[in-house]
Amino acid sequence: MKGEAVAEAAIEIRESKKTVYSDREGNFILEGIAAFPVSMSIKKPDYGDYEIVIENNTPLNMILKKDTVKDIEQVKITAKKPLLKRKIDRLEFNIDQTPLQNLNAWEILKNTPNILVKNEELSVRGNSQIMVTINDKKTLMSQEQLKQLLENTDGNNVSSVEVITNPPAKYEAQGSAIINIKMKQNVLSGYKGRISTRYTQATYAKGLIGTSQSYNTGKWQLTGNYNFVTGNYVRYNYDVVTFDQDKTRWESDMVRKTNAREQHVYNFSGLYAPDSLSTVQFGFDGNNSPDRNGHYLIPTRIFNTETGQQQSYYLTSNQRKLYNNSFNGYLTYDRKSGNHTLTWANNFSTKRFKESQDVETLLDFAGQPENTNRFATKNAQDISLYSSQLDYRYTDDKLTFESGLKYSFVKNQSGLSFLDGTSGVLIPEPAKSNLFRYHENIFAAYLSSEYKWKKWEMKAGLRSETTLIKTGSDNPVVENRTLKTGLFPTLYLMYSLKDGQQLGFSYGKRIDRPNYDFLNPSKSYYNLYAYFQGDANLRSAVIHNLSLTYTLKDWNFETYFSYIKDPSMEISVQDPQTFETVYHYTNIDHGKNIGANFSKSFSIRPFWKLNLFAAGEYQESYFFGTDTALYKNDVFFYNANVSTQITLDKAKTWDLNVSYVYNSKTIQGSFDISPSQKTTVIINKKMFDKHLEAGLVFNDIFRTDKNTLSTRYADQNQYFKDYRDTRYFMINLKYNFGNQKVKEAKTGTKTAEQNRL
Repeated sequence: MKGEAVAEAAIEIRESKKTVYSDREGNFILEGIAAFPVSMSIKKPDYGDYEIVIENNTPLNMILKKDTVKDIEQVKITAKKPLLKRKIDRLEFNIDQTPLQNLNAWEILKNTPNILVKNEELSVRGNSQIMVTINDKKTLMSQEQLKQLLENTDGNNVSSVEVITNPPAKYEAQGSAIINIKMKQNVLSGYKGRISTRYTQATYAKGLIGTSQSYNTGKWQLTGNYNFVTGNYVRYNYDVVTFDQDKTRWESDMVRKTNAREQHVYNFSGLYAPDSLSTVQFGFDGNNSPDRNGHYLIPTRIFNTETGQQQSYYLTSNQRKLYNNSFNGYLTYDRKSGNHTLTWANNFSTKRFKESQDVETLLDFAGQPENTNRFATKNAQDISLYSSQLDYRYTDDKLTFESGLKYSFVKNQSGLSFLDGTSGVLIPEPAKSNLFRYHENIFAAYLSSEYKWKKWEMKAGLRSETTLIKTGSDNPVVENRTLKTGLFPTLYLMYSLKDGQQLGFSYGKRIDRPNYDFLNPSKSYYNLYAYFQGDANLRSAVIHNLSLTYTLKDWNFETYFSYIKDPSMEISVQDPQTFETVYHYTNIDHGKNIGANFSKSFSIRPFWKLNLFAAGEYQESYFFGTDTALYKNDVFFYNANVSTQITLDKAKTWDLNVSYVYNSKTIQGSFDISPSQKTTVIINKKMFDKHLEAGLVFNDIFRTDKNTLSTRYADQNQYFKDYRDTRYFMINLKYNFGNQKVKEAKTGTKTAEQNRL
């Protein structure tokens, strides 16, 4: 631009942050495109670098004027997405450039609308049969291992969280819903890196140090991340079991402190583009915890319910050690030709898990001499998985067609060795030991199409999955072989009304296959009077989801209904004859959820945002009791999530975030779960041209993020208080170097089977 030149621009933007450059010949270059059309006008007397924030759907005319011969070196334009955005098949929660990125990925999920964490288990619409993916890559972990991974994932790398309540036919039929964590992906070539450290002080301290490296040039994109974590974890439980016939109440006070000296979380992703039409993606990731150990002392006092006096007592000493190593590798090839794309994806995963415990119990029962009981167990699990999937996609301006084939194979072997030490010497006890074997083959095919016509957007799909499962158990002796074929249709309709309004409908049928661990019928003892047992005859749950959505600009409304046949969950059952409490993973009869929610983001001032999410839901669970009668447990559940973000200075280097989450009483099978709430404050400061970031987090300030689980029917009468040490303060330090807009290498996708490992 020279002299008195005037430039006007109308630009369509399709991403959250892009840069417009003007070179010395006056040409403008826009890197990337965004999601909504904007007209931009800028008037500025001087011509240094500056940033303009464009609110979504707010047009603004920008005229570039020049009164002197000075050049405009560059203009940065940030188009901020709405915090919550409704799409045809999902709700997107954008946290990019918000103080929420100071949290780890697990805490971000707990703050995401539509996601509920009850008893440290993720659920969507009252249903915990869900699948968690990262950049559409499925995780090879149990719920507890997934939690550990996400706790060690830097929130600064997270761009948004997608809650997909009715997943399309392209996705595996596993799980009632999908939670997809989208990581940041930038646009420029070169090298970038980050060194980060984190200190967390709850009851005990934990520390993290990590690094992230990315290199992108020419045909190659390479990204690697590594985090080392060490610290102590603690969980507080107070369990009360009342035996009405015996007129006794058993109270156990458990403080389970676990030391994790070293945890290694790593991943590597690579992309090679031999030409403009072909890409090869490859990589691996893993989580290695070689030594988690704890020594738990658990006193149990037995009271007479009529007199209130203590009549017996026993003390359990449990020394436990755990080893876990998970590894995933993938290789994907993409080939494009005009409107056609062919993708071949291969995944390989392994999991090695070992657990040992030595349990000694000092018994002081009324009318009996004081004595000691001792036993030990050793668990070993070895899982391997392979899958291969071929996808075809055709797309043009109005029509998208997709189809694909998939094959997967899973092999799982779990061994439990029980050693009896009643005589003082530990000797093997074959009657309480077991070897469990599991083999699974899945053959799948799908068709899906999407069509856009005027104000209509329509999408429909059908997926077929044929599953062959073989299981074998030595003690108890179980041999099962099942072959089933299921059809899973999906349908979406969206109609665009005037003034930014949209009306949508969706239906999806899903399946929830049990995790491999829960099919193991071995008795895994916690102490002399409590054990966990799976069910070799567990049935897969079938889920039907219906929803109706309405959007008015950035107002989002939704009503929905879910029906779940044969949901599976952990049910605690007390035996009045043996005084044992059995934590049994089994099917209940069925469940229903019907509810509604809304969300809205407010711009109170340019520097002050307020976000609201509220939901109400009627939940029903039908289960068979120990007396074989069918019982109903129901509740009206409501949830509120309020957060505010404030920029404290004009340079946008100080940010403050305050959030509050409330969950009313809810249910899980036969159990009632008490209300819980959480208040979080986050302060973030950027320094030295934003290369150094410091964050301070105060989580669960009032120590109210805890639950009481209770059940009362037939001869069952028990409750459990559970607190997982969620009140803490955390200090984050991050140093960024290199070109921070280097694109992260894409990661390949994995399979639904990996989520069940």
